Amino acid sequence: MQHYTKIQTYVPPLIADWIREQARLKETSVSVVMRDLLVAAWNRESDPASRSSGTDPTRQLVFMTVALDALLMHHDDPALRERTLAAYHRRLAALGLIAAPAKGGNDEA
Repeated sequence: MQHYTKIQTYVPPLIADWIREQARLKETSVSVVMRDLLVAAWNRESDPASRSSGTDPTRQLVFMTVALDALLMHHDDPALRERTLAAYHRRLAALGLIAAPAKGGNDEA
């Protein structure tokens, strides 16, 4: 048997009226309507296969990365791409997402 956890929230009156109307139309409780809405939203967010490819954040991120790289490679300033990548790596290091570059020389011998 599945056990449920009680949660509470506040919503604007317009949404509360809509939820109550849905409960009346479905001849069920407000709690069941809210639970069904939350479960449906959670399923949409949790299941990448349920999203269309145009709304999948991972696909959008890959597209934007490829498009930006192409724009930078063909920009009038040939150094812009390298400066952008350097700034990106500095930002990642500052956020702790990658190790900060070691201080010192640039020889890789």
